[in-house]
Parts: sequence; C-alpha cells; structure tokens
Amino acid sequence: MRTFGELWRSTILTKWVMAITGVLIVLFLLGHLSGNLLVFVGEEAMNEYGVWLRSLGHGTLLWVVRLGLVAIFVLHIVSAIRLSAKNRAARPVSYARTESRKSTVASRTMLLSGLLILAYGVYHLAHFTWGLTNPDFYNQTDALGRHDVYHMVIASFREPLIVVTYLLAMVLTGLHLNHAISSAMQTLGVSHPKYVTIIRRLGVGLSIAIAVGFSSVPLGVVAGIVK
Repeated sequence: MRTFGELWRSTILTKWVMAITGVLIVLFLLGHLSGNLLVFVGEEAMNEYGVWLRSLGHGTLLWVVRLGLVAIFVLHIVSAIRLSAKNRAARPVSYARTESRKSTVASRTMLLSGLLILAYGVYHLAHFTWGLTNPDFYNQTDALGRHDVYHMVIASFREPLIVVTYLLAMVLTGLHLNHAISSAMQTLGVSHPKYVTIIRRLGVGLSIAIAVGFSSVPLGVVAGIVK
C-alpha cells in the first residue's frame, strides 16, 4: 500500500489535480463571462450585478469564493510545474525531434502560456478588482451611489493598450483551453473512442466561445456598440 507522501508525489495524482482544477477554472470562466456580457444589456444590469456579487452572504460568501479560486489556481499551477519538470527529466534527448512532430505548438507551450495568462490575471485583478492600475476609472459611482462597473469597463477599453493586452490574453487563453479541456477529459477517464471526437469538438467550441465572448466586450466598446 502506498503511503500518502508517495501518492502525493505521484504523476497520476498530479495529473488528476491539474485536470479537476482545470475543469473548475473553465466553469469559473463561463460564470465570469456571463457576468461580463451584461455590459451589452446596459448600465443598470451591469452595476446591479456588481452589487449582487459584493453582497453575497453579506460579503462573506464572496471572500469564500475568492479564497477557493486562489486555492484552485495555486493547485493547478503547482501541478502544471511539477508535471513539466517530471516530463523534462524523463524525456530522452534523442526523441525530441520525433515528439515535436506529433505534438502541437499549444501542447508544447502549455506551461508558458499558462504562466503568461497568470501574469495577465494578476494585472486584470489590479485593474478591475483592486483599482490599483487605473484608479481614475475605478473610483466612480453611478446615480444610485453604486460602484460604476459599467463606465469603468467603457473607460478602460477606450485605451488602445488595454484593449490590445486584453485581446492578446484572450487569444492565449483560447489556445491554452483548446488543448487543456480535451487533455483533462482524457486524464479523468473520458476517453472512449465513441467520445473522442465529441470531446475534441467540445474543447474547441468551449475555448473559442470563451475567448470570443470575453473579447466581444472590448471590441463592443471600440465599435461603439457599448457606450
């Protein structure tokens, strides 16, 4: 019987942790996207959504969710780094060229794209959640005294550099998810030949939907649809 320490260090458990946390991250992104798309409904819907989030469980539940997300992201990142280190240690140098032919650019750069997305995530929080990078956009209230999320989004995406950075991050996110979703399903055992094509298409569809959905917000502001 394997000890807990051996199990914790095993590649199988690491893959499972990364797969499960990856699925939870995708669910979070879908939920976050649904909130972001309220910008197309209008100021009232967007700002009321912001109030609802901040008042969850009198503010306590929101912090529980935030801490849970931090734990999920940390586990996902640590698992990815551990797997990458193990793969490099176990990979024969003579097979490097053969492997590169079979794998894709997205699969070979998963760790790098993940770390770049993490860096953008920290900036995104500093911008939209903490109000550190653009306090002039953040420290605004609407006619009802609520935090004016709607006009903060519009003001932010009128800045070309912010738009370009956001769109590049979404492209990276889409490429990362395209490989990650199908890989996670395979790790979790959903790899029957009948479902391989469906899972692959699901991964492509979800990654495109998430990337395009998030990108539609800055593009909507640039196009003047949201104003």
